[in-house]
Formats: sequence, C-alpha cells, structure tokens
Amino acid sequence: MAGKQGDKFQTIQQVLDVMTEKLLVLQRNEDHRVVFHHVYLLMTKEMQKRLSSGFFLDSDWMERVLVGFANFYFHAIDAYEAGLPCPPAWDLAFRVASEKKGLVLLDALLGINAHINSDLPVVMYEILKEDQAWPDARIMLRRHQDHNRINDVLKDLIDIVQDELALHYDRFIHLIDLLMGRRDESFASFVLNHCRTNVWYNTELLLDASNEDQRNFLRQQIENDAHTIGLKIADSRPLKITKYLSFFTRKKRWL
Repeated sequence: MAGKQGDKFQTIQQVLDVMTEKLLVLQRNEDHRVVFHHVYLLMTKEMQKRLSSGFFLDSDWMERVLVGFANFYFHAIDAYEAGLPCPPAWDLAFRVASEKKGLVLLDALLGINAHINSDLPVVMYEILKEDQAWPDARIMLRRHQDHNRINDVLKDLIDIVQDELALHYDRFIHLIDLLMGRRDESFASFVLNHCRTNVWYNTELLLDASNEDQRNFLRQQIENDAHTIGLKIADSRPLKITKYLSFFTRKKRWL
C-alpha cells in the first residue's frame, strides 16, 4: 500500500509531466497497460483545467486528492514492475494487459476498477484524516460536494475517451458507439457514479473505524472487493466471447 515514503508528486503538474513520459515508454514498448494510462492522463489533464477555473469549492484540497491518487497509481506500477506485491485489483489489471489477449475495453475497465474502487477510498481517508475533517459535518459536506463534482467531469470525458481510444488503439470503438447511440455513454456515467458513491461510503467507514485493527480489516476488504469486481469484469460473458476479436480490432499504430 502506498505510504508517504513512496510519494513521488507534490503538484498536479508533476503528475502530468511523469504521466506523459510514462505514456511514451508504454507506447514504445507496445505495453497494453498504455490503454488505461492514456485514459487516466486525459482525465488528469481535464482535472487540471477545472482546478484553475473555480469549478471546485476547494481547488487546493482537490489537487491534494488528485496528487495522492496518482501516487497510489505509480506505487502500484513500480511494485508490479519490480516484482513486488501490489493491490490485487492492480495485479489483475496489469497481468491481463501483459497477456495482450483482451479487448481495449477490458484493459481500460480493469484499470478504472482498480484505481477507483481500490485506491480512491484510501486516498480520501488519508487526506481527510490529515485535515481532521471527520466528523465535522460542515467540512465533510463541502468535501463530498467536490467529490461529486468529479462525476460531472467524468461524464464530460466519456466521448473524448472514446475518440482517443478509437484513434490510437481500437478501430471498431466508433462503430460500436454509433450503433449504441447515447446508451453506452449513459450506462458508463451510471456505473462511474455508482462506484464513486461506494467510494465515499467506504471512506466514511475507514474514518469511523474505532481502532487501527478494524481499519486494516476494512482496507483489506476494500481491496478484496475491488479484486472481485475485476474478476467479474474479466470473466463477463460479452468480453470473454469478443476477446477473440482483439487481434483484429486493435490498431497497430502503438501496439
């Protein structure tokens, strides 16, 4: 689990600089982890714009969350690449990507699951605890409002992410999007909102834990639940059936 000693970043600009460098490395090495990394980079760039636009009630606090989020992600990458244990949902996402057999959508979904369901509750807990926000209802309400505003950012990004994935990695994403109309965007937005609602619930459970043993138990449960969700994604019937198309659908520009 990421701790303060493993932190790489202090600002969102540092995050973007390193993420951009890592994107080039993943592309050069034809590493399928590039799919989620690209999605995450797009999200981080958009979040930087929102930080400077007054979109959030407290942009400084939100930047701390984003930086902590990125530290957890790179901690998982570094651990995996060094052959060390990393959170099970990340281990699953990285292993599936390394097999280079799945659809682009699968690589994206497994990374999103690990990042949101495994990392984010702990990131939020650590920062809220550091600020002594719990159980101050007024502070928690403001933090929750900013947490929910990210849902609007993610909703706005769905079409952009689809376009980027289609441009670089999967030639048929645009066709699927055309056939689905706006149903796929609505479904993706619903799933993301549901996941982020669960994140806040788990964050409050961690904050309300009566002792460190209970908190460690909850952290383990959060990691296990994220891993279970990842397994269900990987074993879902539609993705298992269509994975045989991945050889034909993936573009060769980068992969």
